[in-house]
Amino acid sequence: MSRERICRHCGYLFDIDDPKKMKAGGYIDECVDCLDERGGDTSPPKYLGVAAGNGKMSDVTILEFDSEASRSAYHQMWQQNTGFFKGKSCQLGRGLTSTSGYSFKQKGEFRGNDNHKGKA
Repeated sequence: MSRERICRHCGYLFDIDDPKKMKAGGYIDECVDCLDERGGDTSPPKYLGVAAGNGKMSDVTILEFDSEASRSAYHQMWQQNTGFFKGKSCQLGRGLTSTSGYSFKQKGEFRGNDNHKGKA
C-alpha cells in the first residue's frame, strides 16, 4: 500500500515510500524533482526537544542545531547529566559532562504549571 503526498512546491502527487524519495531525503512533502532543483542541503533543520525536571508538568525547550553531530553530542550530554537512564540516582556521582561549548538557537519554550491544580 503506497502513501502519497502532494508536493508543496509543484503540486505533484508522489509516493513517500518510493526508494528514490527515501534516498533523497528532504521534507516529507517535497518530491524528488523539487529536491534536485532546490539543491543544497536537502535535510530538514536539526531540532531537539529537552525537558526540565521541575514539578509535575515539566518545562520543554525546542533547540535548533547547525549539524546532526552537534545535536547528537548535546543530546548525549543532556541524557547523561539529567540521569535519563538512571531513575532516581540522577545527577549524582562523577560522570557529569560539561555543558559548555554547544552551539544552538532556542526555537521555542513551553512552561509547565507550578502546581498540580494548574494554577500559577
